[in-house]
Amino acid sequence: MQGITKVLAVVDTRKDKQLALNRAVSICRMTGAALHILAPNPRSSSASMEQLEALATPLMAKGQEIYLHETWSSSLIETIIHVRQMERCHLVVKDAQLITAWQKAFSTPEDWSLLRRCRVPVLLVQHDQDWTRSKIVAAINADPRDYYHSVINEAILQYAKEIAGMYNSELHLASAFPTTMMAIQDHGDGKTDKDNYFRHCQEYAREFNLEEGFFHIEPGPTDTMIPKLLKETDAKLLVLGTHARTGISAIAIGNTAEQLISKIKTDILVLQPKHHMIPLERELGH
Repeated sequence: MQGITKVLAVVDTRKDKQLALNRAVSICRMTGAALHILAPNPRSSSASMEQLEALATPLMAKGQEIYLHETWSSSLIETIIHVRQMERCHLVVKDAQLITAWQKAFSTPEDWSLLRRCRVPVLLVQHDQDWTRSKIVAAINADPRDYYHSVINEAILQYAKEIAGMYNSELHLASAFPTTMMAIQDHGDGKTDKDNYFRHCQEYAREFNLEEGFFHIEPGPTDTMIPKLLKETDAKLLVLGTHARTGISAIAIGNTAEQLISKIKTDILVLQPKHHMIPLERELGH
């Protein structure tokens, strides 16, 4: 989470429980970041602004730097993107939205659109349990032949390790590899595709000082393995990447991160490859 100095929390002032706001506050306390609270509202009024101020007042009394935004830009996602860009926030936090089968079939759910368009990591909050001394799962695709995933794996493990350190949590590495790798395929070096996949996971473990006892590497689809693992470990946070596909490719192939949103009850931090580069660019800019 290095380089995160501004966090954008998306709230609905009509709700009694503010999961996203509470999680954003926790992250700001850990990182020292300023908190921008956004209430997307096409019908703002003095009464609605008072509700927003009521959420901020006790936080400001505790010394949290806060900026309030009640605005609207044609849609929820456009509003979030606009404020995020204008304020240059480095993380977006919002409640995960329940996605119905009808929405999947006939429209693009709002959370999916946000993941595809957002220029910074997105944290979708599903519960209010403390991350402290809990378990965090970092899900990667460790295919050594896939440069795209090599880049995004670096971002996933970098963020997951920093969060685990801040919250004194136990970091687990998860990776599901294609069942076709189970076949014996000696490439002349005595190693099969499965052997090379495991070896690549071990290289990541050494690079990020992960405990090998917390490896979970299994054959099969990711969207089947991950929900099962999260339940077994009682993990409170899942960190993974997305292709952020749009158009026909998104409809035909789908994104694992998007499919998992409706299958799990764990907080989920979603990254893209560019999220590994932007913090580095900021550091170089200093």
